[in-house]
Amino acid sequence: MPSFVDVAEGTRHSIGVTADGAAYSWGRSSSLGQLGRDANETPSGIPGRVPLPAHVKAKKAFASNGSDSDSGHSAILDNEGKLWMAGCDRWQQLGLGSSNAGSTGYTWKDGKLWQERFLQSSFVIDLMKQNNDECSIRDVALGGDHTLVLSSNKRDVYGFGKAGDGQLGFIGKPFVSAPRKSSILSEDGVAAICAVRNCSSTIDPQGQVKRQVGKCRSKLVSNGITKCVERAKQLGLIEDNEL
Repeated sequence: MPSFVDVAEGTRHSIGVTADGAAYSWGRSSSLGQLGRDANETPSGIPGRVPLPAHVKAKKAFASNGSDSDSGHSAILDNEGKLWMAGCDRWQQLGLGSSNAGSTGYTWKDGKLWQERFLQSSFVIDLMKQNNDECSIRDVALGGDHTLVLSSNKRDVYGFGKAGDGQLGFIGKPFVSAPRKSSILSEDGVAAICAVRNCSSTIDPQGQVKRQVGKCRSKLVSNGITKCVERAKQLGLIEDNEL
C-alpha cells in the first residue's frame, strides 16, 4: 500500500495522492471510469496507479459522495492548479463541455457519457479568470451527480452537472448545466464547500454551514457534511477549534 498525503473517500471509490504527486484509485468498480485507470491491470479493489501526463503532479483528490451504481466521478487538482476529472459525465458533471452550453448544447468528449481517463476540465477555470485573472481553485466537492468548485477569493462558487433538485444553486433549477457561477451559493466568507447526493453546502471559516441548496434533509447527507467538514480541517481550509 502506497503512503498517501491526501485521501478522498467517496461512497463507492477512493483516490489517494502520494508525496511525489502520484495518484492511486480503488473502489467497488470502475464501470463508469471513476477510477481513471484500467481495472484489468490492477483489480478495482486494490490501489492502482492512475495514468496522468508525465508533467502532472497530483496535489489533492476528490471522489463523489452519495453516488449510486449508475454514477460516480472523480477529480484531481494538480500542483499548477489545474482540474482533472474522470468518470460518469451523463449529467455534465465533468464540466468538459463549453460553459456556454446548456442542457441541449453540451458537447460530450468523443461522444462518450463517461471518461475512463482523467481529462483536464478547463472551462470552470476560464470562467473564474473572467471575473479575476488572479483567482485559482480553493476547493472542489463532488456530489452524487454534480460538481462544485470554490474560487480562491472565498466567495465565488461554480457548479455543473445535475441540477433539477436545486443542488447547484441556480435560479430556476435547470435540469442539467455546464459550468456556471452559482448566484445563490456565492457570497463572501466561504472557506470550503461540501456536496453529498443532491445537496450542496457552503462552509464558513469556523466549520459551520452558511448556506444549503438541494435535497439536504437526511441523515446520510448530514453525516456526509460532517465528514466533509472534518476533511476541510485536515486540508487547512477551515479552523480546527480543537487545536
